[in-house]
Amino acid sequence: MEAGPPIEEQQIRGLVLGGAEDQEIADFLGWTAAQLQEKFGPLLARLRAQRHMSLRQKQTAIAAKGNTAMLVFLGKHELGQSDRAGESDDWPEPPQLEPKVG
Repeated sequence: MEAGPPIEEQQIRGLVLGGAEDQEIADFLGWTAAQLQEKFGPLLARLRAQRHMSLRQKQTAIAAKGNTAMLVFLGKHELGQSDRAGESDDWPEPPQLEPKVG
């Protein structure tokens, strides 16, 4: 029977895929963040990429079902869209309206 990854690697895998940051993982293991990066830097990067891809797939699936909030979120974060029409300084100032009296 083939042995799996060492216990530390298994712990790190679960923590990263659960959303833990480097400092949290280091604190949990009794290490410094530098020690964690030195020993597991490439693994941390791969696992975070895996988590990000999984979250994006889930967000996209939710958006595809018509969730307006998720569509807006993805539009802002992936497409650079905003709530403001024209984020440019080239837009003229809106006209100042005088109130009518009488």
